[in-house]
Amino acid sequence: MPIEIERSQQWTEISASGQQYIISLALPAGPPPKDGYPVITLLDPQWSFSTLVETMRAQQPLLEEAVIVGVGYPLNQGGRRQFDLTMPVPRSTLPTNRFDAPYGPIGGADGFLDFLAGDLRKAVAARVPIDTSQQALFGHSLGGLFVLHALFTHPDTFQSYVAASPSIWWGDRAILVEMERYLRRASPHDSSRRLLLTVGGSEQTVQPIEDELAAHSGKPQDAAALVAMNRCYIKEFQEVVSVRYLASRLILASPKALTTSFVEFPGEVHMSVIPSYLSRGLRFALSSASFPGDQVTPSATAILPKMNLAACAPALPIPSP
Repeated sequence: MPIEIERSQQWTEISASGQQYIISLALPAGPPPKDGYPVITLLDPQWSFSTLVETMRAQQPLLEEAVIVGVGYPLNQGGRRQFDLTMPVPRSTLPTNRFDAPYGPIGGADGFLDFLAGDLRKAVAARVPIDTSQQALFGHSLGGLFVLHALFTHPDTFQSYVAASPSIWWGDRAILVEMERYLRRASPHDSSRRLLLTVGGSEQTVQPIEDELAAHSGKPQDAAALVAMNRCYIKEFQEVVSVRYLASRLILASPKALTTSFVEFPGEVHMSVIPSYLSRGLRFALSSASFPGDQVTPSATAILPKMNLAACAPALPIPSP
């Protein structure tokens, strides 16, 4: 017997550009507040929608009831994710190798954000009363990058932003340029906006499970090369250091541009950290209670080490003809 999520529904929404999205909607049990329910918009629901919904319901009544909206893709169209979640950058800044297909379309983040804040929000409001002043955006990896891009370029679109393990490496760290631009024009009045940054404490350390996954991701004869490449990327992406740097820059910024919290989950790697970030993100977005670690200031990092993503591919053995 299949397990279904109670009080949930799903439909296909078509954007102004004609793209189809599979929208998953989870509804609270209680009656809506006078101003409507808060809304959490979740990217990559294929990995996290069910977990987020059940985690929120398990923590009632500690958390304020909210509507959860997952934004996904029709079957076999998941490749559009790379376009929707990224800013345009020179392709020369993106890592390439002989095992992965060349990058497809990139740089559609602004159009996707327009869809989330426009047609999708209207479609949700037509189904359930929502509070447009309590909107949160959750994203992980490239989704975390998108969350930061939305905050730094269109900060009024949401009130709470949860960026988990964001792909800061994208486009030679182009998001840091957007951050500095945001800080230059921000004012102390912007501190009503809130950002939670999270990262797994072991995301920058090669783990045996990652070697095993890399070894089995291609042909058996390529196992050693795949492991070497994956280890190189983990080192060069510098995920933990980069997120600490970004968090420090925002927390220590003057004038205070927004309320920023940072949490590092010990022992978690890039994918295993998802349940942890979802639980903490819910507390951040829907609870007025204070939780340990939510206001920890990371050590300030004055300068980020340079990346050399190109070094991860040329050293690999050239395939036989």
